[in-house]
Amino acid sequence: MMKRKQIDWLLLLPYLGTSLIGLLIVFSASSYRLMAAGENPLSLFSKQAIFMVLSWLVIAVIYRVKSDVLLKGRPVKILLGIGLFSLLLVKISGVSINGAQRWVSLFGIQFQPSEVTNVALIFYLAYFFRKKRSRHELITPSVLVFLSGLLILLQPKVTGAIILWIVALVIITTAQLPYQLTVILFLAIFLGIALVGGIILFLGSHSLLPELFAHTYDRIRLVRDPFLDPYGKGFQMSNSYYALYNGGFFGRGLGNSITKKGYLPVAETDFVYSILIEELGVIVGLIVLALLFVIALRLFVLAAKEPSQQVSLVYFGVGTLLLIQTSINIASILGLIPMTGVPLPFISYGGTSYLLLSVALGVCLKFSSEVRPHVETLKQ
Repeated sequence: MMKRKQIDWLLLLPYLGTSLIGLLIVFSASSYRLMAAGENPLSLFSKQAIFMVLSWLVIAVIYRVKSDVLLKGRPVKILLGIGLFSLLLVKISGVSINGAQRWVSLFGIQFQPSEVTNVALIFYLAYFFRKKRSRHELITPSVLVFLSGLLILLQPKVTGAIILWIVALVIITTAQLPYQLTVILFLAIFLGIALVGGIILFLGSHSLLPELFAHTYDRIRLVRDPFLDPYGKGFQMSNSYYALYNGGFFGRGLGNSITKKGYLPVAETDFVYSILIEELGVIVGLIVLALLFVIALRLFVLAAKEPSQQVSLVYFGVGTLLLIQTSINIASILGLIPMTGVPLPFISYGGTSYLLLSVALGVCLKFSSEVRPHVETLKQ
């Protein structure tokens, strides 16, 4: 029998707090646009609220499931199979939005398969590396990770592929390599990405890039100065700056954003944090970031203390995914990196994204509520 501990409030309370703030700001950011288009101003708010309640119910169910079930390989492999199949389905019958074919529609619900695959790979890799592996055993997970990222890259979704590869690399290196080598490896990757971006800017043209990724040059170029094309490709970035400037320390007040009135199209998704700052101010914005970083930090602390290799890797994977998504979203809004289209976890509008991240966090909540023996061996 597993010994039961109390609920990990350092995970649950920040999650609930960011979720409620996100629901509030999704309503504020979307209602004006919907009302101006003659639609129900509560429609997106209602959809997000439904997914939020559904996510909480799923977490409650997960909390009552035996950990042995969550740690077995069969459900993990089924989830990964669904993720990979949905990635293939994107290329066959995917839904195109704003020129990118990244969505799949099932039963009237649109979702990005890359989000399913991210979560699925975390649980699969944690299961696979529950024990040390030899070099020849690394071929199968490496091929799965590479192909998954490649399918996402070809949508095209460059940042999505990078996120998947980084999360996978964190899990693999954590399981197989000393931490010193892991740190060196990730520093090399960071410098490599910065070098590639610098070379693209130095070349001064996107003609040398494959046509599929030509848009990447424009996004990198606008990092230097989004006001080079404030009414074209720099429209969203420059107006995001205006929103941040308008907010100040205390904000203009809930519902009083100027830039959501046509200056930041679909502001409830990628640029929801800009609207949050404009309406609620920098102080509330920093509190929201603090809550998200508390979740990630708590997961890393749990991972360091966890005696089970598999559970520890789940913590590391979910924490890394949340940390990377948060960092990339904020960095793109601040103009530190090119615009990416990565949502802010638990804040941006997107029901399936919220549900999948909630399920991942719910599994972590379940694991953190129990005391496991030092070693566990699962036969599958």
